[in-house]
This record gives sequence, structure tokens and C-alpha cells, in this order.
Amino acid sequence: MDREVFAERFDASTRAAWRFAQSLVSEELPEPLVFRVRLNQSYDGHPPKPGELRFPEDGSRRRAAELKRCDADTVVAELWRDGHVPEWVNIAVVGETGAATVVEAVCCGRFTSDDSRLYHSEEGAPPFHVLGPVLPPRHDGTPFSIHRHFECWDTSDLGHLAAVADKVWSLSLATGEFDDDLLSALPDLPYVEIFEHQACAIGAEAMSAFLRFPRLRVLRLHLGEASPFHAGAGRGRLGALTDLTVSGLPPRPWGQDALADVAPGLASVHLSAKDALWLDGAFPSSLNRMSLSAANVAGSARLPAKLDSLSLNLTAAADEDLMALLDGVTQVRSLSLRGTPVGDAIVPVIERYGLDRLDLVDTEVTPATLSGFRADHPGISVLPRIGPSR
Repeated sequence: MDREVFAERFDASTRAAWRFAQSLVSEELPEPLVFRVRLNQSYDGHPPKPGELRFPEDGSRRRAAELKRCDADTVVAELWRDGHVPEWVNIAVVGETGAATVVEAVCCGRFTSDDSRLYHSEEGAPPFHVLGPVLPPRHDGTPFSIHRHFECWDTSDLGHLAAVADKVWSLSLATGEFDDDLLSALPDLPYVEIFEHQACAIGAEAMSAFLRFPRLRVLRLHLGEASPFHAGAGRGRLGALTDLTVSGLPPRPWGQDALADVAPGLASVHLSAKDALWLDGAFPSSLNRMSLSAANVAGSARLPAKLDSLSLNLTAAADEDLMALLDGVTQVRSLSLRGTPVGDAIVPVIERYGLDRLDLVDTEVTPATLSGFRADHPGISVLPRIGPSR
């Protein structure tokens, strides 16, 4: 594609996104535009097509930080690469700084010079697709604040966050700058329900940092490599918290046994570690959805007896490891062992759970055993649907 054509389509699409957002939100959006670019946001597991270019490094946190706030010329320079452009680019207003409107470009990771492969030709400006801001749940057409979803990319955003604190429903800290001290510098957020913290560096009694947010029900923590993280909140409780995600957990005790006291109403928990995932206590009795992802599980884990959904992706676990982990589990409606190298010996263990759904993709369960399981349990939805050839 010609660079000038691409730039013209980008300009037209960003202006259309600004007008669309202004028709939906309660704030007066400034006419100057500043851009945030998210590269490599497509699923690209399939082999490249002839002439298609991919840039895996585009998905790094470094690249995201470099493009968190840039002008239109920078966006065009990033997305037009010697005649190749992303196959699709979604354009939407996501915020305003007081001086400028923030427009986000979410981009496909597949670049092409073949215009016939570009998406959204029906809109007249391929590869661009104009979207509006994320609507509130059950939106009835009433204007809403553009600040419902707020992203902090560095400490310079704190001042504006404080000015709109009573409008924020979800907050993302897209930086590792916010450690224990800087978390305490966040303003009170009386209506925030969803909090995501990228590259956490918080330490002991880490959950106490979120006690100031009384409506917090979803907390997602992505720990940095050297994070001193240890769960706990002193004597405080996150009474509204129902959904907890913690990724990057260290291969040591980190206070999992404290979760039942810190968040007694947890319904869903998602834990992951690069190496061993350390679990050393019981989970809250309210839990009904769980996913664990790691090489294996260490400690004295005690999973809940009954769960609606359980996902175990343990890449170094043997049959006996999984049997020990599942000891005490009596009922699971949906079970995924995808990517866990367990074999036929696990099948008699899971037959007793009253399953509705079972995912055994990329396990070592043999086609013959899988076929027999299907025949014995025709009411269970089983993946893979066709046994793999070995």
C-alpha cells in the first residue's frame, strides 16, 4: 500500500473514532489527538502465508511502553513498513488527558503488501476498523464517562487519575513503577471494581495495598521477576473480591494459605508460575472456578472438593503428581488438563467427577483410551474430538 494512502485512511479513521466517541461519552473530548499503539494483537499460530511478514518482538512490553503516547506521524512510521501494513487495525478512543484525546490503535501482527488481504474493505478505509469506547454493562444509551476504564502508564498519569477518581470503574497500571510506596500514592477510588497491575513489585502483606478500594471484585496481579510478593492484608479483608489472578508467582511459599482470610468470598482464582507453583493451604470454601499453570505444583496443596471449572496446565507433571493434587476432589463439571503430559492412568481418577466437559488436548492419553471413555460417557463433551494419530 502507498504510504500516503495509508496515512490518509488512518487520519480519516481516527477522526471518525473521535466523533463516534463524542456521541457516547459525557466529557467534552479535546480535538488534539494523541495515540497509543498496541502491536501484535492477533492470534498468529498458523503458518505465514506467502509474502506475509511477522515481527515477534512487537509483542514485548518494551515496545508497548515506547508507543504508549505518540503522534500520528510516529503511528504511520510504525505501521507502514516498506509497503507492508497490518492486515487489520482497530481504532477507538480510550481516554482523554485534559489537553488531548487518547486514540488507541490495536494492530494485527501479520503485515502484508497485498491489499486483497486487508480486512474491513466494506468500511472504505482498509485495514482500519472504527470502534467506540467500551460500553458499560447493560448500557441504556445514557452518556458515560470516558474514564470508566483508566490506564496509568507512568507516574505522570497520577494527577489526572486523581481528578477523575470518582468516575473510574476499572484501573490498569501498565507499568512496573508502582511498588508498595507508589500504590499508596494512588487516590481513593470509591467505585473501582476491576484492578490490573502489570509487572508488580509489591512485597509482604501485598493485598493490604487494595483495602482502600471497597468495591474491588476483580484483581489481576502480574508479578515482576524479582517481586517480593507475599499475600496477606494484616487484619484487613477484601470483602467484595470474587476473582483473583496472580501470574509470575515465585517457586517458594508466598502466602497462599492466607487467601481464605484475605478474600473469604473468592469464587474464581487463576494462579501461574514459570517453575513450581507453591500451594500450601486450603482455598476459600466459596471457590468454584480455578486454573493453575506451572511446571508442577509444590507444597501441600488442598484443592476444593467441588468445583464448577478446573483447569490444570502443569507441563512437567506426571500421573502420580496429578493424582496427588486431585486427592480430595469429588466433583468437577468442566475439567481441562490441556498441555499436561498425563497418560491413561489418570482417566479412572477423573471418571468419578460427574463431568460435563473434558479437555485432554496435548496430553499423553492414548487414542484407544480416549475412544473408550467417549463410548462409556456419551453425555460428556470431550476434546480432542478426533483422537490424535501417534
